[in-house]
Amino acid sequence: MSYVEMSVRLEEALGELPADWHTTAIRDLPRPAAPPGRRRSAVLETSVALRAAAIVVIVGSHIPLFTIKGGAHLLLAVAGFNFARFQLTDVSRLRRLRSAGHAIGRVVLPSVLWIAAAGAVTGDYTLTNVLLLNSVLGPHDGATEWQFWFVEALVYILLGAVALLAVPAVDRVERRYPFGLPLAVAAFGLVFRYDLPGLTAHGHIPSAVVVFWLFALGWAAARARSAGQRLVLTGAALLAVPGFFGQPWREALIAAGFVLLVWVPRLPSRRALNRVAGVLATSSLYIYLVHWQVLSLVGPASRGAAMVVSLAAGVGVAALARVGARWLPHAVRVWGRTAAARGSGQATAARSAGSTPA
Repeated sequence: MSYVEMSVRLEEALGELPADWHTTAIRDLPRPAAPPGRRRSAVLETSVALRAAAIVVIVGSHIPLFTIKGGAHLLLAVAGFNFARFQLTDVSRLRRLRSAGHAIGRVVLPSVLWIAAAGAVTGDYTLTNVLLLNSVLGPHDGATEWQFWFVEALVYILLGAVALLAVPAVDRVERRYPFGLPLAVAAFGLVFRYDLPGLTAHGHIPSAVVVFWLFALGWAAARARSAGQRLVLTGAALLAVPGFFGQPWREALIAAGFVLLVWVPRLPSRRALNRVAGVLATSSLYIYLVHWQVLSLVGPASRGAAMVVSLAAGVGVAALARVGARWLPHAVRVWGRTAAARGSGQATAARSAGSTPA
């Protein structure tokens, strides 16, 4: 997730970044000189801007301070876009899988810990919520059962993508046809988007099954290299998104955001706005997790305050999580060395005791 902060800081230091900055050695990044007497104009990666805007839209609509829906589904497309950019790099299959596994862990671990803690305090969540299995095992009729559907869907989709790419033949196909494979996955996903097998008539269908075509389109968007490929993706989105919810404005938001992701890699911005967007995008998962509890505590008193506190609390929890992520490995290593030294000392003492005459 640190790519957001990295891209914002590099842009501030070096100016506009090339599209492949994330796979370029730092020493090879261009350092353009600003014209005398003029400051460089700032730009912001579209994926970062969409993540920041989407989390604000999600929280604001849940309060509800306003009603602008579609942010979570747009985030699934952005997640697919970033999965392709940062996980499917030109490294070995095993390194890809390890990297993707770490990325999934960075979603699962904080989600499980937070939902478990919130459930213990409020009693709002069941064990299936904590284990991210609610969309599979239910219950499907509770007041809070749908609150973490996005996290569950994202985790299931990422696990499915990793399982697919773990097959050596599929990995080879992805490297040879980097645009064709995700496009085929998206086409397969549309079978469930339109429910051609009639699965909904037989019971509840997990959200991940219905929406993974959005992730696949975002994956394909990261691999699009020509205007023709971008036109194919645009046409697919403009055909598939309308009618998905039966809410034209919601569908328009998703389609517009996706088209922006496909055609406009960077947006004109300002440095101060970049910093705010970077913080919100980096903290988006934590904002999503904590805002439910903030809403129940602050929302009844003030919707505006609930919005501000939700964003601030999520940013704060994200900062604590980053500190914990840096501290925990060191603490584990220290504990391991201490335990090993203690065990060695005890073994030495035992040997000495055994050699002492009775």
